[in-house]
Amino acid sequence: MSDKKMPTRPGIPECGNYLLTGNCDLKECKYHHPMNKTPIEPGLALNNKGLPLRPNQAICPDFSRFGLCKSGPACKFDHSSSSSSSSGSKL
Repeated sequence: MSDKKMPTRPGIPECGNYLLTGNCDLKECKYHHPMNKTPIEPGLALNNKGLPLRPNQAICPDFSRFGLCKSGPACKFDHSSSSSSSSGSKL
């Protein structure tokens, strides 16, 4: 975890990078950085929206319908670009 203090903004979506790594490199990140959470899964592959790629799980219903996920990086579902894609690329 970084020693610098991250901004807390309750009521704003949580910073995906912070939730995954415990750090945020953005100088002026607009997202919430909760102090009481630890990183989710080190080394977890993310899609281009910062959502987890979990190839062995079902596709996230919110992501599949709306392209967004209310659970963010903590979501237990897959957020692949397309369900038919099996490229396994890490973005």
